[in-house]
Amino acid sequence: MKRLVAFAAALLVTTALAATAGASTASAPTMHAGQLVVAFGDPAVNFADGKLRGSTFINPKGYEVDLAAAVAKNLHLTPKWVYAPWAKLFAPGAKSFDISFQEATITAARKRTVDFTSSYFNANQGVLLSKTAKTPHSIADLKSLQTCAQTDTTGLLWIQQKLHPNKAPLIYQSTSAAFVAVHVGRCDALILDTPIVASEKKARPNNYGAVAAQIVTHEQYGAVLKKNSPLTPIVDAQIKKLWANGTIAKLQKKWFNINFAKIPVIH
Repeated sequence: MKRLVAFAAALLVTTALAATAGASTASAPTMHAGQLVVAFGDPAVNFADGKLRGSTFINPKGYEVDLAAAVAKNLHLTPKWVYAPWAKLFAPGAKSFDISFQEATITAARKRTVDFTSSYFNANQGVLLSKTAKTPHSIADLKSLQTCAQTDTTGLLWIQQKLHPNKAPLIYQSTSAAFVAVHVGRCDALILDTPIVASEKKARPNNYGAVAAQIVTHEQYGAVLKKNSPLTPIVDAQIKKLWANGTIAKLQKKWFNINFAKIPVIH
């Protein structure tokens, strides 16, 4: 009888654990059961880089890809990689993804229309020069250059609200278009997140001049979800867990073998 009672008790425990695991997967309020639809933007070296086929990313590689994969694994979900344009990322309303990783800085204005997780990367603004541009050693020097930025970025806001350059900045819909402008010399100085421009320069060193400077802005990247998404606290808990267990630090070391501290700060 004791053996029978013990067996029954063990069976109940096993069944309860299985039910809990199943409930964990089932309870993740994703667009499609058992799947986490993860969106990336324009291919970004070291963050999320890969080939696009329609709206699907084919075998993307990078820090944000590994991070999203770790979140999906912990939630017992299969990730699906898709493309979502930056220009529509902060638009209110329904999204074509569960979550998006696009090096998006958390700001109060953006939080009015979308949800953010807690930070998964910290960054300053960087200055990527064309090959013909004169190196700026101060903010005053930077004012005289033809600047450019991607639309709806904190780099563009900094140019418009802080720098007030002598010439109006050139504005591009994508990072790839902005990089082309620097490469061909149409833009002297691209203002964009330091890790993005430093990674691009390292990947294609002959296309550009130096990453001449960084501007201290203490920005934090958060993953983006639709406003009031029930998935937000669940993913946020996973991001914090990945910080606590050292996973994020390991991934950053893996993908960013660049000493950002060596890039001079200008004032």
